[in-house]
Amino acid sequence: MNLNNFKKIIDRTIVDRGYNYYIEGNVLEAYEQSENEYIFHIEGSDDYEVLVELGDNGEILYSECDCPYDFGPVCKHEVAAYYQLVQMINNKATTNHLTNKPRKRATIQEVLSNLSKEELIDIIIDFANDDATLEKSLIVRYSTGNQQQELGGCQELIQSIVRKYAGREGFINYRNAGAFVSEMEGVLDKARSTEDSLVALDIVMLLLEEAIGAFQYADDSNGDIGFLVKETLEMIEEIATSQNGMDQRAEIFEKLVAQTDHDMFEGWEDFKIDLLTILLEFADDEIHREQLRLKLESMLDHKSSERYTQYSNESILQLLFQLTEQYGTHEEAERFIHEHLQFSSFREQLLDQYLQEKKYHKVIEVAKEGEMQDQQYPGLVSQWKKFRYTAYKFLSLKEEQQILAKELLFNGDFEYYRDLKELAAENQDSFYRNLKSELKTAKGWYTNQVYLKLIEEENDLEELLEFVRNNPSYIENYAEKLFHTFKEEVIEVYKNYLYSAASASSNRREYQGVCRKITKYRKFAGKPKQIELIDELIDLYKKRPAFVDELGQVK
Repeated sequence: MNLNNFKKIIDRTIVDRGYNYYIEGNVLEAYEQSENEYIFHIEGSDDYEVLVELGDNGEILYSECDCPYDFGPVCKHEVAAYYQLVQMINNKATTNHLTNKPRKRATIQEVLSNLSKEELIDIIIDFANDDATLEKSLIVRYSTGNQQQELGGCQELIQSIVRKYAGREGFINYRNAGAFVSEMEGVLDKARSTEDSLVALDIVMLLLEEAIGAFQYADDSNGDIGFLVKETLEMIEEIATSQNGMDQRAEIFEKLVAQTDHDMFEGWEDFKIDLLTILLEFADDEIHREQLRLKLESMLDHKSSERYTQYSNESILQLLFQLTEQYGTHEEAERFIHEHLQFSSFREQLLDQYLQEKKYHKVIEVAKEGEMQDQQYPGLVSQWKKFRYTAYKFLSLKEEQQILAKELLFNGDFEYYRDLKELAAENQDSFYRNLKSELKTAKGWYTNQVYLKLIEEENDLEELLEFVRNNPSYIENYAEKLFHTFKEEVIEVYKNYLYSAASASSNRREYQGVCRKITKYRKFAGKPKQIELIDELIDLYKKRPAFVDELGQVK
């Protein structure tokens, strides 16, 4: 998109609204931040910032607005900025100082560095008076007090940040989640600068409780809240591993053990496991190790058969195994694995061990047991079959290898095709034909995808064209591959596909999607046929003005 033609490309309604913003003076400020990168402040329902980066000949390389508009690629504020930018460039071109760059706005650092201490204090106080959260943040970060004062200040700051972002609705949307987390990270900074490790740990545990609780009142679509929890757990680990004194280590260990019973972990077992994993750092002390072992054993639920409970049990048992492996005997570690083969991670560990020891018959035995045990879980069955296949391969059991490779292939693991082909030796042509025929008639999503990969692998263009005829939506993926051999057929399938896509569209966003497909179609059909198709669609859908409008912009 270029500054000279943006009005033709952007939705007409958005262009009109942006132009009104421009002529009514809603562009409050405009300046060149760096070479060919411009900043605009636009007044709307709120004040928004637009960033535009220009390339050669006025090409708009990048454009972004921080408003919440998400119904199209460009908002009215960006359009207003484009109009303002055209004016700026035209004004620049008509001056006598063409070689001079526009004057840059001073940076915040440059402005503040020229102020006195008293002026800076006044500015900070003015901002703090307008923002209670900022005031609490400054006090918490830069003041010192006793333990209760430190914790109380952090608790107040955390609640203030929550109130600021959750507002009356009591919910933080995904657009504000990043800013919310950014302010919460100030509490981590406070903990990091606190010399007393026990106080620092208390502060971090306050934050962890709120961060986990935030999943209930914040949209974590962007993963910001999860990142805050991860950062907080990392800080706990940092505190735990940095202690050398026996007394302080013991106190931190006791605090962390007690925290594993906190109700904040209800429904969030993974985070509890993360905290328990940190406690392994203290297992070099025999007393701590025994306390941790007893704690872990008390958390096992031997009665429930629910899948989630079994997952939790498996995670706890893995921690117990780490203790046994590191501080027990080799025989104890072996026995522990064999006692818990009902859990997939222990079976996998044993199979890996047998493979390393080249005990291939043992691999086959343990893998088959797993297939029987986990037959209601296809993913696990496939995993055990792969171990069994590896053992067959090392033992050169080609017949067993061939049967199992075919099973795995038909379950969607295409990696086994090359092995099957190699095993077919001199009969590869008939092997391919027979396999292709079997896959075409077999039922299931996996076999359909394997069939497609197969004909791609063998560059079977005739078969691929037949597949695309029966599945027209794939033409976008395979037009390039098929075009040179089947030019007219590709154009015909593509055209029919576009007619079908147009018929199924019913709103502007879907119309725009169809138009993007038509743009790709031009590469194969050429501009005359593209225009012919557009004219036919305009005539066919003249009662859909929005669609006609979008089609007109493709021309």
